[in-house]
Amino acid sequence: MKKLKFLCCGLALMLVMGSFAGCAKKEEKTASADTQVSKEKAILVTSFGTSYADTRAVTIEATEKKIQEAFPEYEVRRAFTSDIIIKKLKERDNIQVDTFVEAMNKLKEEGFKEVIVQPLHIMAGAEYSDVKEEIRTFNDGTFEKLALGRPILTHQEDYDKAVEAFKSQLPEIKENEAVVVMGHGTHHPANASYADLQSVFDEKEMPVYVGTVEGYPTLDDVIRKLKADKIEKVTLMPYMVVAGDHANNDMAGDEEDSWKMILKKEGFTVESYLHGLGENEGYRDLYVAHVKDAIEGTGEVVPEPVQSVEKGTWQEGKKGMLVVSFGTSYADTRKVTIEAVENKLDKTFPEYEARRAFTSNMIIKKLKERDKIEVNTPEEALTKMVEDGFEEVVIQPLHVIAGAEYNDLLEVAKKYEGAFKTLNVGKPILYGHEDYAKAVEALKTQLPKLGKGQAVVLMGHGTHHPANASYPCLQSAIDDQGLPVYVGTVEGYPALDDVIGKLKKDNIKEVTLMPYMLVAGDHANNDMAGDEEDSWKTVLKKEGFTVKTYLHGLGENAEYQDIYVEHAKEAIEAEQE
Repeated sequence: MKKLKFLCCGLALMLVMGSFAGCAKKEEKTASADTQVSKEKAILVTSFGTSYADTRAVTIEATEKKIQEAFPEYEVRRAFTSDIIIKKLKERDNIQVDTFVEAMNKLKEEGFKEVIVQPLHIMAGAEYSDVKEEIRTFNDGTFEKLALGRPILTHQEDYDKAVEAFKSQLPEIKENEAVVVMGHGTHHPANASYADLQSVFDEKEMPVYVGTVEGYPTLDDVIRKLKADKIEKVTLMPYMVVAGDHANNDMAGDEEDSWKMILKKEGFTVESYLHGLGENEGYRDLYVAHVKDAIEGTGEVVPEPVQSVEKGTWQEGKKGMLVVSFGTSYADTRKVTIEAVENKLDKTFPEYEARRAFTSNMIIKKLKERDKIEVNTPEEALTKMVEDGFEEVVIQPLHVIAGAEYNDLLEVAKKYEGAFKTLNVGKPILYGHEDYAKAVEALKTQLPKLGKGQAVVLMGHGTHHPANASYPCLQSAIDDQGLPVYVGTVEGYPALDDVIGKLKKDNIKEVTLMPYMLVAGDHANNDMAGDEEDSWKTVLKKEGFTVKTYLHGLGENAEYQDIYVEHAKEAIEAEQE
């Protein structure tokens, strides 16, 4: 029986940390001998790891030491997530470092009552997701308190702090000079964090260009921007906790495919800065602050253990597709968006019985009371599909980003992993970096003809979830196409004020407002196009812009409907592997 496959094939991010409190035989403990450490409280610092001893000492160990000094009542320990590095350190250096699970089990066996897990991750990507999944099994009452700290780049305010901390390591930058930072990159949705980071550098008018080894932006993207801005000299810096293999080889190596050599061939003068973020006092302070948040209960939520639903009685060959959206109480827009996408999915995959679920209890209740329309929650719908004998089920969300709604859906789906023979979850519109280019192409089909001084302003929802970085990443993909389109959000970043600043800078006089949402519902009709004084339309008019409105959700766009179909197809094909 196949396990549930969530189509979140993230590559490992460049994270790192080290051994502490007896985890490494050869490494010096950073806590002083007279520090009174509680045997009831522990902070487990976890990361990908590194086999570079010198950089480990000044990054991972330095961060651990800072955490120990800040919280002397806690015993600080270490875990690595890379089995390869753990094995190499043991065989080469006789250094023993635990995996995350091994370290947690030791804390459990030794009777610790309070455990704070602080990853040294840069963003909430694949490695961080793995930690969240593994910590779930220990959230069973074993510890009186179990808390999880967040990575460097999680909420928007974290980006501002990270950029401020980064300023301390910048060289003196003269005209026609710049810094190019190398991030790891990933196919996980968190790759959008790099575009968000770039947007903050741009807002602060810092000549810093963000690229990645394995994601977006690529080095080619960076080179194009450097040439457009007439940059002649660059300083390469790793945007990673440690200056390890990627920094020493992929970035600053002498091989012809290193960033240094490619940039030189492109005519740039190149210098290299081989120091990880863990050497930056400001970044160490950020990790300390995130530990403090976790201790005080404002860190990340530790997921609950999965309460599995029992296996159903399958009818051979019975297949179902559950289409999940937030929902809307606007009947007209529901018909041309949600129902239109459902119909296209139904027509494309006739062998799958189509069913619907909404995630908004408020909308479900309103439809039932006002219109006598019954719509299930995802959990109710899946329970019925178990009872109805479905053997194979595909869940296709109609979400735009992989945010809180999408992740809540994944949590629900986990419960039903063993209830069906196969259960797969498709992706939202903006997931991997290749999805952004497709989304921009689809967006082009609904753009009006724009002349000089005219632009489109998109209203996204926005969220406090790390996936809010999807909006700056969308803006980056739009900018790559040279389109006069500006992305803003109702409840996240960029805010309308950010958009207005850009519009004025670019001498835009007339804007067309468009919702970047599945349906043109309450946000589109009121927050965007309403006549209240705080609506986007009214605010923009007060700022001197001529304003038009376009009240059509993405679900009306045939190209976006096709993207959902393609993601459902990928989920179906994953079933057959």
